[in-house]
Amino acid sequence: CCPHCWHWPVSQTLQTLQCYRRAQRRRDCPTMGFFEDLTRPGSYFHLVKGGARLHPLETLLLMTAPLALLSGSTRSLCLANAALQVAWFLPIVQLPALLTERLSYVDIGWPWGLVLLAVICMVQGDGYFYRRLLGCGCLLLHGGRMALGATVLFFPYKFKEDLPRYQYAKVRFIKQDGMPPTLWWLKIQHDTLQQCFANCAPLAAPFLLLASNTTPTLATLEIVGACLWLCSWGLESLADVQMLLFRKSLAKDQCTTAVIGRAPFNTSRFFLWTLCRHPNYFFEWMCWNSFVLMAMPSLWALDGSPLVKLGLGLTLFYTSRMFYDCLLYWTGAEPAEYFSAQKRAEYRKHQEEVRVFFPVEVPWVDHCRVAGWPAQQDLK
Repeated sequence: CCPHCWHWPVSQTLQTLQCYRRAQRRRDCPTMGFFEDLTRPGSYFHLVKGGARLHPLETLLLMTAPLALLSGSTRSLCLANAALQVAWFLPIVQLPALLTERLSYVDIGWPWGLVLLAVICMVQGDGYFYRRLLGCGCLLLHGGRMALGATVLFFPYKFKEDLPRYQYAKVRFIKQDGMPPTLWWLKIQHDTLQQCFANCAPLAAPFLLLASNTTPTLATLEIVGACLWLCSWGLESLADVQMLLFRKSLAKDQCTTAVIGRAPFNTSRFFLWTLCRHPNYFFEWMCWNSFVLMAMPSLWALDGSPLVKLGLGLTLFYTSRMFYDCLLYWTGAEPAEYFSAQKRAEYRKHQEEVRVFFPVEVPWVDHCRVAGWPAQQDLK
């Protein structure tokens, strides 16, 4: 069976039919055959691919579209931020990860990198002051909450073993991607550098644009985006509080099999977790969509060539697209559920009944209502 069947949790008969159709398309379209060879188990492309389920062409666009930031008014600020992020990540993330083979250090480096991004855009940006204050203030609160939480939670910053999501990353790298364990240290360096790159380019793009826009008034869309961010950030924080209350209840009752969002933890105190299995990830994604929305007027006001604007537009698109892939597949829902579905039978029932990511029903979207998702047999 082809290596792509794990994407669809369907019956073996349908998987076989998909393999047959894929083989037909491969014969009809040599380009598809090239990309399938590129992503097959054992391909060295897995050492450099972006995210978890981005197409190779998306990886190419993700890496090249941000070059548009090096043109015009965003150039100097982009270079200054990139230098600062690299100087921060090398000693805080890259070196400890190299010496210990632990990916978890990125959970300390990444949010503090967002704080640095907010500060440098506020201080060195030459755009309209109140626009910088609005955008950078939101980012400072957003990144600062995560940074302070990680600083307290992970003290004294010695990981006997990786966090579960990074343990899963190793399982996926070896079992699904078909890569040798001896290259895991190199994949760690790639994944942590990818987070550094995100802070330099796709995640930085909205704020580099905001901080460079000299238009002396705030656009309606910027205010709407800020309000949307505030609502999303508040709901993400509420979801985290509800999870803390759930864990305290488990510790008090010495229960290890209960599931938040299912009885008796499906009351109004935990209502966000009854809507989907990961409301915190959904609202984190919406926060970044809000930042993209805030940056759109600055993109339209930019004095640049159509090619530069196209590159910046693609970069903003991948701010959202990359975060969706990250929070659902790469380091978010999929790694969390891999272990939860193995340990708790009640969670597998929960998977069949509740959406994985979106709190409302969205048409043409796979909500992964499948017991045991992600497909366990492909990662054993």
